Amino acid sequence: MKVHAANTRAGSMQRVWQRKILLLCWISYALSYLCRTNLSIALPGMTGEFSWSASSAGLIGSAFFISYAAGHLLSGIAGDRLPIKKFLCAGMFGTSLCNLLMGFFPVYGVILAVWTVNGLFLSTLWGPIVRAIAVWYSPDDRNSPAVIISFSSLAGYLLSWAGLGLLIQYASWRAAFFLPGAVTLCYSFLFAAKMNDNPARVGLTNYSRPAEEAEAADSSQERPVSLWTLVREQRLLYFCVAALAQGVIKDGITLWEPTILTDLYDASAGIVATASSLIPLCSFFGVFLSGRLMNRYYGREKKPGMLLFLGTGCCCLFFFLLLGRSLWLDVLFFSVISALLCGVNTLLLTFIPLRLSACGRSSSVAGLFNFFAYLGAGSSGILSGALVDRWGWSSTVLLWAGLCLLGIVMIAAGFRGKPAAAEDAAQPGRHLPRLRKALSAGHAGTRP
Repeated sequence: MKVHAANTRAGSMQRVWQRKILLLCWISYALSYLCRTNLSIALPGMTGEFSWSASSAGLIGSAFFISYAAGHLLSGIAGDRLPIKKFLCAGMFGTSLCNLLMGFFPVYGVILAVWTVNGLFLSTLWGPIVRAIAVWYSPDDRNSPAVIISFSSLAGYLLSWAGLGLLIQYASWRAAFFLPGAVTLCYSFLFAAKMNDNPARVGLTNYSRPAEEAEAADSSQERPVSLWTLVREQRLLYFCVAALAQGVIKDGITLWEPTILTDLYDASAGIVATASSLIPLCSFFGVFLSGRLMNRYYGREKKPGMLLFLGTGCCCLFFFLLLGRSLWLDVLFFSVISALLCGVNTLLLTFIPLRLSACGRSSSVAGLFNFFAYLGAGSSGILSGALVDRWGWSSTVLLWAGLCLLGIVMIAAGFRGKPAAAEDAAQPGRHLPRLRKALSAGHAGTRP
């Protein structure tokens, strides 16, 4: 009875801490979107005040995406080695200072440099957040927090466009940097005081490594599987290409949707703003759908991944045929495609990295996939722009359909085959058996 009561108390305390950690990480990532999407909101006022050319203004955004993509690759690897709390606090503290500097020193050279550095600081957040979920939640219980944490970016996006957009109407564009910077700076201190990245400190279970592995192996001799070993042995490059494909489409819609509506329908700024706000609202349903699919096909992520890409591709083909017929019909297609791609994004950037926590590389893999996703985002403008200049807007939609087909092929190839037998412990890939055990449900359809 005493043992049962102790286990009940431990389970209750574990759930309390899980909710607390999830809330802290959720707010952190929502604030990160306030500290990055504010540039696009403030940019019209900045270009008007300083008479910047379109290319000069665009260079700021391009520099951010380049540093953000490269930073994800580096920060993802570092996130598996450094303490979660310290790494996240450093990222939030750094991005808050960058936002404050944007308002205090409105000089083009300073703004370009500061916003590039801001991309590096913001890239430190996602990988450690994924790792925190792996630490606090058992493999059976990770679907719900993975979906919930994915909503944070959409919430931050909506809050930024609605709240900061309204703020700029009554204040200077500088307020769009001062407010997120100040709020994030204050929250970073609260986060440092409340965050716990080691459940053992409060006598609870660390789920980042299976218990039987911890008992069977001497922890002093265990080393995480190298990222290159995972990429090579588990065909992660296929998922990287899929992440790149969804990045081109997803961020291509964000970039070109206002321009398409303006060019095809001569839409007013008010209509374009209303239409643009519908995209993140519909994206909530995309994340929710991905969560339902993950529960329906637990351990068989290949099926929901292919289904989401297939649904997106079909929508793109219909959009190709109907583009230009009706403004609100086009907005509907934009919204549905974005919603489905948010589901793909959640699968690739959250669920699959969480599967790799058994090898201590959840942060590294999340960073790797994010790198390719934002590499696609960075190339979207150049690639789509070249097609539009030559063949018009329909060619861009056809490109998206082709990329969906590529995504289906890459998802199928990434999950191809069955896990091989465990290698001898003396082999270079001696850590892979516990990875294959964690991923085996992806082929067998059983819970880990």
